[in-house]
Amino acid sequence: RANHSTVAPKPPKLHEQERRPHCLDVELEELELHPAGDHDHLKPGWLETLKYFVSLHPHTGDHEDIMLPREVPKESVPGKQMVSNAAVPKRPDVQIASTKRAGAFADVAGAHSSWGGGKSRVTSSTMVNPIVKFTGEMSLVTDRLDTVMVCYVWGKKSSMTSESTTLIGRAILHLHEFETQRRLMTFPVHDVADGTLVADLRLRYSVSTSPGPVSDIVVTAATRSEVTLRWDPPANDHGARIIGYKIAILLDGDNSDEPEWMTICECTKSPKPAFVVANLAGNTTYTLEISAVNKVGVGDRTECQATTGPVEPGPPTKPWIEESRDGCLNVAWSPPTTDGGFPVLAYRIRMRKILGATPFNQWHGMGPSHKHAQWIDMGTVQAESCEEGEDPLVYDAWVGPLESTSCEYRFQIHALNKAGEGEGSELSDSHYT
Repeated sequence: RANHSTVAPKPPKLHEQERRPHCLDVELEELELHPAGDHDHLKPGWLETLKYFVSLHPHTGDHEDIMLPREVPKESVPGKQMVSNAAVPKRPDVQIASTKRAGAFADVAGAHSSWGGGKSRVTSSTMVNPIVKFTGEMSLVTDRLDTVMVCYVWGKKSSMTSESTTLIGRAILHLHEFETQRRLMTFPVHDVADGTLVADLRLRYSVSTSPGPVSDIVVTAATRSEVTLRWDPPANDHGARIIGYKIAILLDGDNSDEPEWMTICECTKSPKPAFVVANLAGNTTYTLEISAVNKVGVGDRTECQATTGPVEPGPPTKPWIEESRDGCLNVAWSPPTTDGGFPVLAYRIRMRKILGATPFNQWHGMGPSHKHAQWIDMGTVQAESCEEGEDPLVYDAWVGPLESTSCEYRFQIHALNKAGEGEGSELSDSHYT
C-alpha cells in the first residue's frame, strides 16, 4: 500500500511549472470494496444492476482546494479527465475463512449474490471483500505535469427505467513521486466527507513527456544538393521511447525579410538517428533543427549548420574593352562574387562577331543580326594565386587579330574551377571595326 500519511510538499505556483506536454498512462487493475463503503441506497433491487467506475482528474494546488465534481463524468475528455469502464463487483475466486466478517456487510454481499454469476450463500465464514475488475488502459495528455491525480470512485445503480450515481470516495496520486510509477500500487480510497477508508484502488501509472535534446550532430556526407546528418539520440527519452525525429530548416521567407522555419519531416519513419536533407542549393550553409519525437510529442530542439558541396563559379563581371591597338583588343573583367566553393583556376574568353555589322545598320536594323553571329573560343587565362588568398581586382587579355572589314565584336567570360565551368558573364558592349 502506498503511504500517503506524510504531508505532501506545497505544489509550485502555476506560473512556475514548466509548460511542456505530459502523458499520463493509467492501467486500472481492480477496486476492493470495504464494508465501510456500503450505502443502503446502493443495494440493487429486483432487475437492478450495480456497477462501479473510476474517473481521474489532474490537479495542481493544495489538497484542501480540490473541489468535488459538479457533474458525474460520463466519458474521457482530452486534456481534462479519464473515465474507466463500469464493471460489476464480484467475489474473488479465492475465499478466506473468517469469523470476524459478519453483520450488515455480509447481508449486502448476500443481496449481491449475482456478483458471483449465480446464486450463492454468503456467510461470515466465507465473506471476503467484493472486487471490481477493470480492463483496458487510459492515457491523458496535458500541457504540463500537475502535482496530483484525483481518482474518484463512483457507484452506478441502474434499471430499465432509472439510473443513479453516487460518489463513493476518492484517492490521490502524487504525480511527482516517481518511485511509485510503473509499479502495481494500492491506493486508499477515502470517503470525501469523513475520511473513512471505503475501498482500495490498485493500479499502475506512469508519467512521460517529450524527449530531451539530441547531441553531437555531424555532417557525414555532402554533395551539391544533399547533406547527410547523424547525431546521438537524447540522453533521456523522458519516459516514452523515441519513435522518430522531426527535421526543420531555416529558409528565407517568401513575403518578408525574416527567415522562416520550414518542416522537412514531421517524424522520420524510424528511430535511426540519421537523415538525408535533399533538394538544396550548392555551396550554401543551412541552419537545421533536429528534435526527437515520442508518443507525447516533439522534444527539445537542437540546431546545427551544414554546408552543401562546391559548385561551378558564378559569372564574372561584365567585360569591357580596356584598349585597342595594332588590330587587337585588350579585354578586361573582374572575378565572380562567388567561387562556388573551389578556387577559380582559369577564365575562358569567348568572342562573338557579326561580319558586316556597323553602328549605323545595327541602329536601324538594316544589317546582319545576331542570328548571323559567330562564336569563337579565344583561349583561357590562368587565375593568379595570391598569397593573401584574394583574386586580383581585374584580369585582362589581348585578343586578335581583328577583321579588316566592318565587324561587330562582343565578349563573354566564363570562370572555371574543379567543379566545372560556370555561367558566362554578361556580354560586353559592342566594339566596331
